[in-house]
This record gives sequence, structure tokens and C-alpha cells, in this order.
Amino acid sequence: MTEQAIVNAVVETLMVDGFTVATEVANFYRSADIGALSRNGDVWVVECKVSNIGQAIKQAKTHKLSADKVFIATFYKKTREITLRRIREAGLGLFYVMPDGSVSKPVERPKRNRPWGLARKKLSKRILELREIYG
Repeated sequence: MTEQAIVNAVVETLMVDGFTVATEVANFYRSADIGALSRNGDVWVVECKVSNIGQAIKQAKTHKLSADKVFIATFYKKTREITLRRIREAGLGLFYVMPDGSVSKPVERPKRNRPWGLARKKLSKRILELREIYG
């Protein structure tokens, strides 16, 4: 299983749910694996990882500056309680991609961020621009 498989599963699920979705979205000198705009205009970022959830938590914290909600997505496996606590304390959400390729409901629900307005606007614009380029 690869990170790209996680990205593909999450993108498909978000699009079915009515989100405008783009991948590899530049954001604060990093790249968000997935940037998405909900029907009501919320900005979401999803960091996808096969392993090293600690690294995903670090990356995801940066995205909180510009996104309303930030998630980590990984393949389903028993996640240690200490890792779940770190995700919870960071205000992040967690999705699992299940063995059948479906995406779970959030295992951890993210806190709603109060992003910096200018950064949020730039991220929204990048998502829309990438969506137009790649359809």
C-alpha cells in the first residue's frame, strides 16, 4: 500500500461528498497532500501517511494557519493511544483508509481552526486554480 493509494481514496470520498479537491497544494513552503473546499466554503487540508504519523502531525500543524480543519489520513491499523492523544491535543482529525479502499468516518474529529484570513484566502485560491488545471 502506498501514500498515493491513501490520497486517491480520500480524494474520491471528498469529491463524492461534494468537495472541490486538489492534490499537492503549495502552502507555507510545504505542500499539502490534499486541499479541499466544502460546499459551504470551509477549507480542509489532509496529510496522508503510510507510516511516521509523528511527522504527519508536525506537517499538519503548519496547515492549521490556513485551513479551517486539518486531518491526517493513513491505512487502518491499531493506533497507539499516545498517538491518538497527540492528534487530539493538536486539534487534528484522523481518517483511516480501510482494507477495502473505503475511507472511515473521522476516528478523531478536528477542532475548527481560526486560520489567518490572508493565508486561508491564498490556500482557497490555490485549490481552485489547481482544480481548474487538472480538472
